[in-house]
Amino acid sequence: MTDKSNSNIQSYRILLVDDEPAFLRLCSGWLAGSGYHVATAVDADQAVSRYAEENYDLVLLDLAMPPSMDPQDGLALVAQFDRSPVIVLTGHAQRELALQAIEKGAWDFLAKPIDPAMLGIVVDRALTKQSLVIENQHLRRELGEQQSSDNLGIIGISKSVQQLRNLIYRVGPSNINIIISGPSGTGKELVARAIHNCSNRSALPFVPVNCGAISDNLFESEFFGHIKGSFTGATVDRPGLIASAAGGTLFLDEIGDMPLSMQVKLLRFLQEGSFSPVGSDSQVEADVRVVTATHRDLQSLMQEQDFREDLYYRIKGAEIKILPLSDRVEDIPLLANYFLEKYTDSKVCSFDPGALDWLLQQTWHGNVRELENCIESAVAMCNGAPQITRAHLMMEFEEIVQPIAKPDSLTGKLADLEKRLIVAALDQHRQNRSQAAIALGISRAGLLKKMARLGLR
Repeated sequence: MTDKSNSNIQSYRILLVDDEPAFLRLCSGWLAGSGYHVATAVDADQAVSRYAEENYDLVLLDLAMPPSMDPQDGLALVAQFDRSPVIVLTGHAQRELALQAIEKGAWDFLAKPIDPAMLGIVVDRALTKQSLVIENQHLRRELGEQQSSDNLGIIGISKSVQQLRNLIYRVGPSNINIIISGPSGTGKELVARAIHNCSNRSALPFVPVNCGAISDNLFESEFFGHIKGSFTGATVDRPGLIASAAGGTLFLDEIGDMPLSMQVKLLRFLQEGSFSPVGSDSQVEADVRVVTATHRDLQSLMQEQDFREDLYYRIKGAEIKILPLSDRVEDIPLLANYFLEKYTDSKVCSFDPGALDWLLQQTWHGNVRELENCIESAVAMCNGAPQITRAHLMMEFEEIVQPIAKPDSLTGKLADLEKRLIVAALDQHRQNRSQAAIALGISRAGLLKKMARLGLR
């Protein structure tokens, strides 16, 4: 075993349990020479007693232990060390017993006589796993504390996220209109909901509207509603989005995509506090707080005369800017664990070190939305494995992904058509996989499996 002077290694505590004094001296010497702190026990009672008195990061356990010397009793002992990984030590003829130990919760096994190099590798792997479990527990505890300390739902520990929370608490109780700006996928609607929840309107409706998803000829009817007979197909009176948000908050997402004709009408409503439903001459008053969001540069749009300057200053009571995920990478582990708990039923599922490293190395052009989609896909593809690996995140499943046939075959043409339909549905619904799956008439899990088979990220 090589000498390791790393202070983290020196802080690891290992309990070595074996009834052979010579082996105890030799093995503990190997481990101490690598920088580990080693305690020993010569029988089951002593091992259980010492484990109860102190915290150990790893247990090395011989299965044939006094007083019974029955390996089956050693198997039962594995469960006693439930806070630490256990590596069982066996003779060459006891391989089946070692496998039974792993079924009962042991991390790994080593056959005697012990190879020092192999001992070093197995111990290092087990301690790395234990460190990762502790780190994930810490992140989840921090996440739980963060969620219980406020009702904002804003996940992160970076300075920018802390400033964002403070700003939400300041502007939330006021009645001013707000513009939220930031790249796509950063969580602008989440911030808008947090503002609403901090306001005195929190018990009243929060109505989100995607301005880029409403066709020009339906804008006025969608916003202001219409009366029966006002146009072909208007068979009943219908309240609009503003009436639905009365007393609460109207969230206009992608305000930069609103057509100029509607910008004029929205400005008039903001100035007067009233509107006329389509086909009606009467004015309807509505007390609505307007929160808007955009990933576009409204200043540039004003210069190009695609956005009204008077509307801009009407909606900009305050501006909140959200940074891209690449500018706050320290939030990635916490967000990743949040999404992992969201999409898995198993609370013991965690990320291995390679997976976390890979997550931190990515640029995340789609920001938090892309990170969430990546982890949701990894959970779907890991088939219930206790750890998410880098391969799961990268969707590298050559062994389960069937190759797409050549385009000149019927199967190839169908696969190509299926691929184009999925891409079109995702584009139409702004990469929202739930909505795309509904549009395609399949389940979300079915969509993820098709995307993996077709090589779509």
